Amino acid sequence: MYKWLSIAAPEGFDALEDELPAEYAPAHVAEKLRAGLTSRVAGVLIEYDYVDKDYRSTYYDYYAKKGRTYRRDCVRLHLFDVSVSPQLNDHGDVVNLSEPGERLTDHYFGYMVVRPTLHTTIGRSLLSPDIRTGATGLAIWAKHSVHLLGHRLEVAGFPWMEQHVDIAVCAHVACWAVLRHYSQRFPTHAEFLMQDITKMAREFDPGGLVPSNGLVMAEAERVFQAAGTFPLLVTRDDEEKWASFYTQLLAYLESGFPLFVGMHDVGHAAVVIGHAFTPAPQPEHANEPVPQAWRLVDHFNVIDDNELPYVSVAGPSKDKAAAEVRSKTPDRKSIV
Repeated sequence: MYKWLSIAAPEGFDALEDELPAEYAPAHVAEKLRAGLTSRVAGVLIEYDYVDKDYRSTYYDYYAKKGRTYRRDCVRLHLFDVSVSPQLNDHGDVVNLSEPGERLTDHYFGYMVVRPTLHTTIGRSLLSPDIRTGATGLAIWAKHSVHLLGHRLEVAGFPWMEQHVDIAVCAHVACWAVLRHYSQRFPTHAEFLMQDITKMAREFDPGGLVPSNGLVMAEAERVFQAAGTFPLLVTRDDEEKWASFYTQLLAYLESGFPLFVGMHDVGHAAVVIGHAFTPAPQPEHANEPVPQAWRLVDHFNVIDDNELPYVSVAGPSKDKAAAEVRSKTPDRKSIV
């Protein structure tokens, strides 16, 4: 069953509270959409009884074994612009979508799966950066196909979801996002579901999913190793390694590699998928050395399970600690 929700203003997302049962935490979902999306989103098609493979993988190995009864099906929200309108049957259900042109996919901004887990309910999602508030700069992406009401739609972006809190936390989601991008972008890479990620992080198979307090870097490495990506661990232990660390980070991003980043000081993990540069300063003298590229990064584009995708995190050009290091580091020509 499908229903249409018109969005004339950000407050329009609040109507989700009347359309979704409480276990999907519709108020939480509406708040995320209201605060994080631009006004280009003018309509939401609600797809009920959606079978999501990532949620089902965790359902059968974890949620179905808990004392509380959980639904097996999810809800999927599809986002469109103002050009799209629904065609309804006699019962008020959407049976097709129409738009003035011939390509419905040109007016499609992606989807968001909502799972019935009561808390942090936003599951596997693929949103276009074109509708993300404040998203600027470059980002790694892949095209994803969606079959909807007889239409084959495409959207370009990077996979994202919220952590489950219990069986999967931020590091699991970061691993999942990187591997899901690889499987979509490169056919030689296998697809791994959230259940697979949770088990791959362990030295032995526990026979079912169990709650997790998080992953250490060695466990995250184990996930990528098991997936056949052969990870390389690059650390920034002290200020003396700032230049080397950011030079390598930027080189990998420019080469199309999304990067798993563990932040020990805050106990968090995320994925860096892009960046934006500040304008290079004009040299005062003809023989003035060219600044290293990493020093000109205004911000990084990040996939963080706490925020909608494509959140901006300040780069070295805006970081006070990095500025102190730059003042002590001699300029060299950029090697990026």
